[in-house]
Amino acid sequence: MPSEASESFEALYAQLEEHARRLEQGNLPLEESLKLYEEGAALVDRLRALLEGAELKLQQIQQRLEADESTLMEIEEQYDADGDELPF
Repeated sequence: MPSEASESFEALYAQLEEHARRLEQGNLPLEESLKLYEEGAALVDRLRALLEGAELKLQQIQQRLEADESTLMEIEEQYDADGDELPF
């Protein structure tokens, strides 16, 4: 299998769906079923890692937005305290 970084979430998910479809058919030899199940478990781990990375990135963006909003509010309060008009 290619490295995690080289495949998109969607491509990995499609692989997992294909593995599940083949296993659900129930007409595979035991060894092939075990191999597909093991590969499917590895795909789940990779997908989970990608989702956790995306969640972390979203949290970082949210924190940055909240910090920016806080800074903007401080600037507005400073202008209000000085009796000045905001330039925008």
